[in-house]
Amino acid sequence: MKIILLEKVEKLGSLGDQVEVKNGYARNYLLPTGKALRATEENIKYFEEKASDLKKKNDKDVKEANKFLDKITGKTFVVIRQAGENGQLFGSVTTRDIANLLKDNGIDQIKKNQVSLLEPIKALGIVDVKVNLHAEVSTTIKINIARTEEEAELQERGKVVSLDESQLDEDAVMDVFDEGVEAELSEEVTDEAHDESSEVNDNEGTDDGDAAVEEKKDEEKE
Repeated sequence: MKIILLEKVEKLGSLGDQVEVKNGYARNYLLPTGKALRATEENIKYFEEKASDLKKKNDKDVKEANKFLDKITGKTFVVIRQAGENGQLFGSVTTRDIANLLKDNGIDQIKKNQVSLLEPIKALGIVDVKVNLHAEVSTTIKINIARTEEEAELQERGKVVSLDESQLDEDAVMDVFDEGVEAELSEEVTDEAHDESSEVNDNEGTDDGDAAVEEKKDEEKE
């Protein structure tokens, strides 16, 4: 199908270009989204009459998009997801998720079809994602997918911590704790044994003294 582009379309052309595309691409995307018109005689005439106005509108939209550019360019947005020990997500992060994430952060101008992903994100980490603010204006944001806010901070600093490593850290802490408890118990047992020994010695000394006194009394009686 031959069409007239009403705005720049990547890999196709710019405003006013007449190009041939597959029927499905035109019917399912370009025509319903207002990015193009069928290149009929009537539409060609209409475009020629409106070309100046369309160009002015396009220039205005580009200017507005560039103003918005600084608000998100290079920014990092955190997505918290559950994942397995190998870092694979239980599910995925899609263009819809990213658009909703931006909306939650006060950026509601971006729709899911303006977010470019070759495929849904299925693993932990930081991913560069292209966002199309306009047909002629795009930028890149970072999506930080982590299991917790703490892990997201570590990833932001360039360190990736797996669940295995986290568990090892916990085990190490528990080992130190257990060793401390064992040492304290050992000291308590030693102290108790020492106290018992002292009591026995004291008792033995008392018994010996009592026996000596009794023996002396018997001698005096004789």
